[in-house]
Amino acid sequence: MLSHKLVLDDVEDNYHLLAIHSSLEEFKMAFLLNRNLHLSLRRAPIDVDFNHGEVQALYPLYLFKEPTKYRTYYLFKNKYKGSVKKVVSSGSLFVEEEISTQLTYLIPEYKKVDYFLKIEDDLEEDLIQDLLNAISRIPRVITTYIVDVNQLKSRNNLIVD
Repeated sequence: MLSHKLVLDDVEDNYHLLAIHSSLEEFKMAFLLNRNLHLSLRRAPIDVDFNHGEVQALYPLYLFKEPTKYRTYYLFKNKYKGSVKKVVSSGSLFVEEEISTQLTYLIPEYKKVDYFLKIEDDLEEDLIQDLLNAISRIPRVITTYIVDVNQLKSRNNLIVD
């Protein structure tokens, strides 16, 4: 009997990932990216959610589909501060709970990155450089750079469709 084997390791990622360091709120970052890059990022109806042990993290997601160029932009917030409940004492009549906050990351390899801009398209190097230059000129953006997607261990966290 013949058997067929499909190898999915050779699937090439057809997107670019830009890391953005900034203290801006996500809605302000989306607004400034819209204004400076001539995009139309909008808040997605559903956030990216992950279960990190005791914390159910919700990462805000903004997206823009550019139909004329068949290009899609995603803006992810990398950090989520959530509350964790821990039982301190259960030996008494009343259960005592301690609530603390825990910081989780969408891409844990880049803990200092505040936002990721994912661009689904095969862009030329000079166009990516123009995007980086435009983002770096935004006030209160500290730095921005290209992330090598092939080196990411948690690149599956960026799949939203």
